[in-house]
Amino acid sequence: MFPNIAQSRQSRAPRGFTLMESLMAAGILLAIVVAVTSAITAGQQHAFEARQRIAATLAAEELMGRLMILPYDNLPAWNGHTEPVGALTDMGGNPFPDTFDSIGRDVNVTTSLRTVPDIPVNVRGRSLRIRAFDASDRTLVELTRFIPEPQS
Repeated sequence: MFPNIAQSRQSRAPRGFTLMESLMAAGILLAIVVAVTSAITAGQQHAFEARQRIAATLAAEELMGRLMILPYDNLPAWNGHTEPVGALTDMGGNPFPDTFDSIGRDVNVTTSLRTVPDIPVNVRGRSLRIRAFDASDRTLVELTRFIPEPQS
């Protein structure tokens, strides 16, 4: 007459998750959240590094262009020229935009002989090296150009 308690427990469908299943689901969810967060952080770091290198390249190219139009005999005066981080100026002496606040640059001018690869001719001239760097003095970009000595 009375229903068997053991039979009624076996015939009932499970009502929820066990503690172990809940912990496993929480662990999987945590791993997914950590992976996505790490990917976003890495992407932001790469984007910042790329933005900084682009700004450094533009700053170095601007100074190289300025030096390339100077008379050959005036180039040695630029040897050792340094613009500290956040103090870049253009040809007119105007400060660069805020985008360049984390960039500095310096100039090295050396006189040397270069050999033309296809023919055995030595050419005297000056090598210009412009280095753009960040606040920790890490080189972001380095440009080098050789300017041959004008023939008289």
